[in-house]
Amino acid sequence: MSILIDILLAIIMVYLAIQCLLTPRLIQSVFLFFAFGLGLALAWVRLGAIDVAITEAAIAAGFLGVLFLDALKSFAPKVSVKQDNLEDIYKLPRRNIKSLILPRVILVLGLALFLFIALEAVWMIPDGGGLTASAEALLPQSGVEHPVTAVLLNFRAYDTWLEIGVILLGLLGVFVAGGIKLYKKPGASKPDPMLRQVILFVTPVLFLFGAFLLYIGKTGPGGAFQAAVLWGAIGILLHLGGKPIFAMIPRWLFHLILTMGLGFFLVLGFLLIADGRTLFEYPPAYAGLLILIIETLGAISIAAALTAIYANLNQMEEETNEVEPTT
Repeated sequence: MSILIDILLAIIMVYLAIQCLLTPRLIQSVFLFFAFGLGLALAWVRLGAIDVAITEAAIAAGFLGVLFLDALKSFAPKVSVKQDNLEDIYKLPRRNIKSLILPRVILVLGLALFLFIALEAVWMIPDGGGLTASAEALLPQSGVEHPVTAVLLNFRAYDTWLEIGVILLGLLGVFVAGGIKLYKKPGASKPDPMLRQVILFVTPVLFLFGAFLLYIGKTGPGGAFQAAVLWGAIGILLHLGGKPIFAMIPRWLFHLILTMGLGFFLVLGFLLIADGRTLFEYPPAYAGLLILIIETLGAISIAAALTAIYANLNQMEEETNEVEPTT
């Protein structure tokens, strides 16, 4: 029964991925993206990686999904429309739909090839469970007690390093789209009293729970990305409350915070190579401490990047609304 559930989940994920890319309506694509992110989180749960599932649900289905919903407003018509025409607001022109035939064929062939390779890899897994036994045998040398953390930050640490780089690259894309500008200083207007009380109550809770997830990642589900989501939520709440934290610190410090997670990770890898080791091969005696430092700096950088993505998109939207005349 378990294998049937996994097969059904895999089929649903492939279907959602294809529909998310090929649907002609933007609003439908956004909601399919929500479903795809939640499906991925469920898949990670089935694999036993609860910490990765939390990150997938929070960042993919949560943070990015909300940004996509907010971005839909930019594609909505600026004039009033009849109720009968609302379903066609986000629909692409028919000529664009025809032009998607070739990309659809290429995408289907590529997914078929990927599934064939994946099935072949699954078929060749030895009876002992693949790399599970090897990972458990090397767990005492990894510096942590949780197998997922050991894989993500020791055995295959370059994957996590690249993931941090992808988030930073997404922020650079936002900078390119709207220009790198200084954040606006907070105005003299008082924030909403209800939002102020929420910030005062929720901010310390989010910070402490994020610190707990960061520390517990050595022995249980948690880690840098989980803590970063909560700390990023603090930055977004402060921004909504009229206290943009990046407008209150020097620009060089803002850039340092954004890049120190990725930078320390890379510098440490080069130092290990210079010491005669392979990239991200930590000495067993210091592996636990190095992983904790990497996770802490990475969590701060990721949280800052998530906050900056929201703040830049929000500022770009406000500037657009100020320029466009009302209709």
